[in-house]
Amino acid sequence: MTGGDLNRPEGRPFAPDQVGGQGEVSRQPPFRGIRVLEFAVNAAGPLVGKLLADFGAEVITVENREHIRLHGGGRQPSARSANLTSMNLGGFANKYNFNKLSIALNMKHPSGLATARKLASISDIIIDSFRPDVLEKWGLTYKELVKLNPGIIMVRMPTMGDGGPYKYFRSTSWVLMGLSGLNAASGTPDRMPVCPSATSLPDVHCNPFQASIALVGALYHRAMTGKGQFVELSQFESTVSITETTVFGYLANGALPERMGNRLEYAAPHGVYRCLGSDQWCAIAVFTEEEWAALCRVMEKSQLAADERFGNLAQRQKNAAEIDRIIEAWTEMRPPVEVMESLQNAGVAAGMVQDVEDLLLHDPHLRARGHWVSVPHPEAGKLVGEGWGFRFVDGPRPKFERPPLLGEHNDYVLGKILGMPEEEINQLIIDGVID
Repeated sequence: MTGGDLNRPEGRPFAPDQVGGQGEVSRQPPFRGIRVLEFAVNAAGPLVGKLLADFGAEVITVENREHIRLHGGGRQPSARSANLTSMNLGGFANKYNFNKLSIALNMKHPSGLATARKLASISDIIIDSFRPDVLEKWGLTYKELVKLNPGIIMVRMPTMGDGGPYKYFRSTSWVLMGLSGLNAASGTPDRMPVCPSATSLPDVHCNPFQASIALVGALYHRAMTGKGQFVELSQFESTVSITETTVFGYLANGALPERMGNRLEYAAPHGVYRCLGSDQWCAIAVFTEEEWAALCRVMEKSQLAADERFGNLAQRQKNAAEIDRIIEAWTEMRPPVEVMESLQNAGVAAGMVQDVEDLLLHDPHLRARGHWVSVPHPEAGKLVGEGWGFRFVDGPRPKFERPPLLGEHNDYVLGKILGMPEEEINQLIIDGVID
């Protein structure tokens, strides 16, 4: 551990001889005793912090009311919300800040910067997903922080990386999907490129999880050597890495990927088909001749498996529109769950297209695995937390403590962790350093 002894949460160091241990050690949260200082908003950085917090780390997210007012910062409520004023109803903050502490710190004030430096000096990890120039202006670079705390691990997640001609470019997940080539390969050939996901795909997928893997590696490195680490993640390059086989295809045959809608060049049929009911659909994917024959049997059209128009992948690709018509004539007479289950029982990949209501209230698999956990919230009334896709089968479970209100832990962080007397805290309030 490197953070000093100022009221540290009692815990154990992240040590290689305890990885995969048995008994009581194996049931302890893996990041217990680790303190994290988080300078991050929206999803990419906060998701890294959430992984740590869910499994035992003490994560302090540093927030700034002025930044929130100008940029939202993940605390802005949806335009569809009945209450458009509270900073405690934002979707990003309430989804990705479970188990964290919040301190509202004015980083434009010298005392705010001094407070942040004190916290950094007794922390193990700094997460920074702001623009590259923000922490540079504050003097909170790794070069400066390592002087305060030689064992500090800094995970920096600038949009374009920490160097190169585009270093200071502003971006969002929408822009990243355009830059990375994801949009160019998404949509139909007769229409403009589209976003491949209704959500901020890079922010909730590749960027936080590549950063998390690097962070665990840095913790291991520190446990082995006693030295910290500076981890730099380019969100642009991370997003490029999930463009599947498009780069390989271009190198192999010199052809740019064609926008194919729901179709896939090595599967047929491959699409989403209308089912019985309003806006009800089922996704079906067939990769082999055996799967095609099974689909035909389930539809009670076994003769199609011997039809020369559909005799192999190339022929099915050529006649994909006719196959889609035949399949949809069958699916639109049946509920999507029936289509899914009958095909899955026959060995064909199929999944009903679920909306949020289905996922939260009706999906029996998520319910059986305890994916959703309801927690009370003082302003939202109720929030739903969700687990991770992985389990420590004989180990710790994630925590589900509600996300903090803005600045809810000012007194705890300043008084208990930093040991400031009440008079000094009150003066920071009077000076506008915290609110």
